[in-house]
This record gives sequence, structure tokens and C-alpha cells, in this order.
Amino acid sequence: MIEVLALLKPSILDSIREKYSEFVAEGIFSKKRMKTYFTSLPGKSVNMDTYTVDLSMYPPVQLKSSPYLDTNHPLMKPVQAQDIEMALSELLPVIAREAYFTAALFGLSAKHLSGREKKKNFESAKRSVDFSSRHFKYYITRICGIASEADAEGKKVTADPMLSLMSSILLNGAMDNYIDRQKRGGDHSLSLAYVRATILELRKKVDKQWVRWIEEQIQWIQTNAGVPLNGKRAGVFQSFSRFPSYLDHVMICCRAGKSADRVVNLAGIKVVAYYLQKLSAALFNSLHACSERETTDQQYAANVMRMENSYFFTQTIKQRDPELVALFQKQITAASSICKQSTDSYLGFMIKREFKSLHSLFSNISRIRREVGDGEVPIHVPFSTFERTLVRECNRDILKEKIGSIYFRMEKHLDEVGGLLPVAWKALVKVLYEWFGRWEKICTQIYSFNLQPNASDVVRIAKQVAGMSATKRSKEEKEKVSSPTSIQY
Repeated sequence: MIEVLALLKPSILDSIREKYSEFVAEGIFSKKRMKTYFTSLPGKSVNMDTYTVDLSMYPPVQLKSSPYLDTNHPLMKPVQAQDIEMALSELLPVIAREAYFTAALFGLSAKHLSGREKKKNFESAKRSVDFSSRHFKYYITRICGIASEADAEGKKVTADPMLSLMSSILLNGAMDNYIDRQKRGGDHSLSLAYVRATILELRKKVDKQWVRWIEEQIQWIQTNAGVPLNGKRAGVFQSFSRFPSYLDHVMICCRAGKSADRVVNLAGIKVVAYYLQKLSAALFNSLHACSERETTDQQYAANVMRMENSYFFTQTIKQRDPELVALFQKQITAASSICKQSTDSYLGFMIKREFKSLHSLFSNISRIRREVGDGEVPIHVPFSTFERTLVRECNRDILKEKIGSIYFRMEKHLDEVGGLLPVAWKALVKVLYEWFGRWEKICTQIYSFNLQPNASDVVRIAKQVAGMSATKRSKEEKEKVSSPTSIQY
């Protein structure tokens, strides 16, 4: 009878469709049934807790430790994403069938209709199915953590950013099941389009909530918390040290209740990838602002800040899941470049500062060689002057003292949390070898003089200095542990 009415198109057809929607809403999609279903989910997530804290409250990470991933930590609990996934997988097909049945029953997607008529009919079907599934939408909105002023029972629902993020990821995955890949068209296509519209509506809300939280964290990052004005001994910024913990929390939530080898393609979800990368970009914008401000010591502190934080970012991301490495690949490449440039500048400064006379001597000789050739160099820099400088500045005891001073100063500049000292020292020894190697060639080619100690000797001295410092530090730590604790009254 309804099919006949649909063909006749009487004026009461809209009223009949509304009555049908009410019948469905009070029947298979009734509030009682929906509440019973959602309450039966594993986490009973109709009443959700808040899991996400601000970035500033996440535990700081250290390079020496393994990735955090401790679900027992009170700040790292997984959100109840299983409830969302189950509800979407079990009830979205029911909603799709209802949209299909409504379209077919009332002839809303006939092939002979024009595009405008099809669009009008889609809106009619959407209004009808929206009403039919209003209780489903109410409860799915609640478990997705979508905030509202107050629900029908007078209970305020608060937004949890982590739950919003997980909802966005799960909704994005659910979308793939409702695409008309076979191009069947008609009622089938209309029903799938309705489900996609429902998913997009939910995603728009949860994305808005999560993005609002991301923007708040970016504002906190821009305050440069804990960074001294002169930049000296700034160490790893608070924002950099806490960012990996947040990523750990994200991965914990993504894998909750799933197998350990589950792959979460965060890089493939545009909104998620864009704003996580935007959050990481804010870290480097903060680093750049701190290193460039007028109060920051530009001789070495600016380079140390860039070195430590870019190195820390690269290493902590690489320690984590392949999905995160893929997501932040561009940022890792940029951070590696920043680290190399600042390290080269810092090491150059350290060597020039400690070997000022030697550097000045050989820089002057190199300049003269370029201008007038090798034969004229002894005229401008007599051998007596050359030899006197080497005797004064380049004997084994002096080198050991100067290289020891560099190591001591690097220990002072570089924070232990950043884990950069061994890497930076290795790079410094390499630069020393290269510089002394060039100076050794100049001595031989211009003055037929063998530089002693030579480049290889310098490397051995540097290793001895590092070994002695490590032994001394280990001894001090043991004495500190074994000494009795003083009691203050």
C-alpha cells in the first residue's frame, strides 16, 4: 500500500513517513533498547571518565630509559575505545539497513529522478532515519565523548580529548565500510551515503574537541616553560620531554584490547596526522624562538639548545612505534639537520676557543697560501715564529690540558637527560682529528716539519681524557651512594 502511495505521491506521504519513523523509534530503536545495549558494552561507557591531562602534566621521558608505555601509570590509562568500536560495528549496519528500507519503501531513489530530486529525497530520507535512530545517536554521542550542555537525564557530559581522538580514528576506519565501491547506485548507494553523513557528523564534533585541546597545548608550548632567559643549561625543554609520553598514551589507547602487532596508520588519517605534526612543529617553533631571542647567549647556548632538543626529539621518536616514525618522518629529517648544523657550529666554537693561537696561526697560513702560494708563506710567517707557537701551544701536556678543559666544559653545557654528551664528544674527537690532520699537512708541505703530537696522537689523548672523566664520575657517584645521609633537625 505504501509503495502505491509513493507512486501516487499524495500530500499525506510526508506525514506517513513521519509516522513510520516514530514507529521505528519506539520499536527496534527505542530508548529502552538502546540504553540496555550500550549499558551491556564491556566498559559500560555511557558514563565516561576523563583520561587526558594537559601536556605539561605528562611524565617527562629520558633517553636512557625504554619507551614509557606503562599502562599502570595513572596518567596513561587507555580510554574505553572498545565500546565505540563495538557499537559502530554492530549498529551502523542496522542503521544502513533502515536507511535502505526507508529509501526503498518510499521510492526515494528511483533512477529516473533528476539530481535535484535525488538530493531532495536524500534529505527526506535523512530526516526520517535521523528521527528513527535518535536514541542510537544520543548514546553513540555519549560514548564518543562528545560534549553537550546536558543530556536528557540532566547529566552533564564533558569532553575528553583522548577519547575524542580515539573516536575520530575509529570513525575514520568505519567510513571505509560504507563506500559504494561497486557503483550499484539506487537505494543501496543512498543508504551508504546516509551512514557516511552520520559518521562525518560525529567526526566533525570529536575532531573539533581534540583540536581545541591541541591548540591549548600549543599555547602552553609557546610559553617556553622552564627555559632560562640566557639559554644557558636549558637542557631538554619541558615540552620536548613530555611530548613522547603523550604519544605513548595515544598508542596505548589505540592498542587497548588488541593484539600487540596491530598497526595503526596514523599518518593515513589526514586530520590526526596534520594536528599531531602541528603539535611537533610548535616544539621547534618554540626552540627557534628561544635560541633567537636577544637575551639568549649566542656564543654557545643557542647552539646547545638546538643540539640537545633536536637530538632528543629524533631519538625518542625513533625509539617508539614504526607508525610514529612514519608519521614524523619529515620532522625527524628536519631535526637531524638542525642537530648537525648546531653541533658543527658548537664544536667549531669550542675548538677555536681552546686552541685560539693554533687556529689563528694555521688560518693565517692557509689564507697566505691561497693569495701568494706555498713558496711565499715562510716570508710572511717565519719558521721561528711558527716553531715558537707550536712549542708553546702544541706539546702533549698542553693538549691534554686543553682537551680536558673542552670535555669539562661540554659536561657543564650538556644536560645528562638529553643523552648528547657521548655523541657530541665522539663528533668533537672526529673534528679534532680532521683539523689536526690538515694542520699536519701544512707543517709538512710548507715547513717540512713533523707535527707532534700528530692527529692520531690527539685522538688517543682525547680518549684518555674521556676515560679518566668517566672513571672519576663513577667514583663520585659510588661515594655519594655509600655516604650516610645527613639528618637535619
